[in-house]
Amino acid sequence: MPRKILLVYAPFCMPTVMPYSTSYLKGFLSNNLNVDVHCLDLNAKFHRMRFPQFYERLGRTGDMLSQGELLSEFDAAARPLYAENNKRVVNNAQPELYKELLSAILDKNPDIVAFSIVYSSQCFYALALINALKKKGVNCVAGGPAVSSKIGAHVRCMKNEVELLQYAAEKFGGDCKKFEGKAHNCSTVPDFSDYNKDDYLTKDIVIPVKTCSTCFYKQCAFCAHFADVAYLEYDLENIKRTIVKSGARSFFFIDDMITKQRLMEIAAMMKPLKVRWWCQLRPTKDLLGSFKELYDSGLRSICWGIESGNQRILDLMKKGTIVEDIKSVLKESHEAGIKNTAYIMFGFPGETKAEFLDTINFLKNNDANIDLVSPSIFGLQKRSAIYKNPGTFGITNITTEKRTVLDERISYKVEAEMDREYAKKMRGKYIKMIRKINKLPRAFAAYKEQVLVYS
Repeated sequence: MPRKILLVYAPFCMPTVMPYSTSYLKGFLSNNLNVDVHCLDLNAKFHRMRFPQFYERLGRTGDMLSQGELLSEFDAAARPLYAENNKRVVNNAQPELYKELLSAILDKNPDIVAFSIVYSSQCFYALALINALKKKGVNCVAGGPAVSSKIGAHVRCMKNEVELLQYAAEKFGGDCKKFEGKAHNCSTVPDFSDYNKDDYLTKDIVIPVKTCSTCFYKQCAFCAHFADVAYLEYDLENIKRTIVKSGARSFFFIDDMITKQRLMEIAAMMKPLKVRWWCQLRPTKDLLGSFKELYDSGLRSICWGIESGNQRILDLMKKGTIVEDIKSVLKESHEAGIKNTAYIMFGFPGETKAEFLDTINFLKNNDANIDLVSPSIFGLQKRSAIYKNPGTFGITNITTEKRTVLDERISYKVEAEMDREYAKKMRGKYIKMIRKINKLPRAFAAYKEQVLVYS
């Protein structure tokens, strides 16, 4: 009987999209090991069991607005439940549906259970399950971009898929490896076949796709996603195979950024497939003149890293964008028929009230070409350029506060007039104006892929 690896995606995060991480790991491990690999999306299963009333309404959400209302109501019901269950884990109590989800793991009789933790909100439930499984003698490991040091104190954490592969080979014996030495089969096609489509809170499945290892730009001062990760573009033929194999009609490109050349290569690949797709881009001048071709390839929605309508703040962020170019990009994209979502960041260290208002005026003046505004407040992240050089950005008094499950909470002070609390207050003052710009349901700012379902 072959050895079994179970890849688990834990609660809590949005249950509208099948997880990419476990699907990719299954493809990679299956290519390189003679073992039985299975994916288990406990996040989706939790939501299907806990919120059946919202799933039952899916058949009646015939248009974008009704789906937006459903997701807004779901969000309002789910967020306090997440907080309550996280408190239970902190207090060593069982979260909701704990026995059911634990049984779903044990029923697979796995030799190794690998938890993929993409969002920090997944750390709580994952920790509860890991501790329960360890008590039963089940071999557990964890990995992913949001794994906290507290998780690492309870279980071995893997840096990447190769490390997980090597660990499994050591546990199962060298005869389970398909390749000797350091060679690996990296022609990975993510496998989404283990998931039940009915577990997802969406009328039509949208498949996540990743085309590169990290952001090629790597210069935004606030970002820590790309830290210490080499930029590598994945084989387009494997991406095409992923799309065809999935049988889906809508695809959610989860890359932080895509180069212009790569974008056009993807468009050429996508066009004959007759599918819809979404991506994230920086609004740079080199994209002008390409939007009709992108639309014809099936691109229906773009989330733009705009962040600010003030040039000094953009330069301070090291965004590499120009306000006038951003306006032109939004206009041309809109005229091609593409839905534009604007990522906006308020409260970047050094921002003044006048510069905040420049962003508000930018949104007003470009209302016709913006379909949705997704506003956020700056937060300081370890490993970001701004964290490493706080004085350059007028940041003082960085302090950390220990937490039970998550890594430390970072606090700071700024020399400029607009600190984090002031930025929140200003956003609250203008939030009604911002929301009037939206032509898409506000819930789609969190559930971004849903615009494809109704394109």
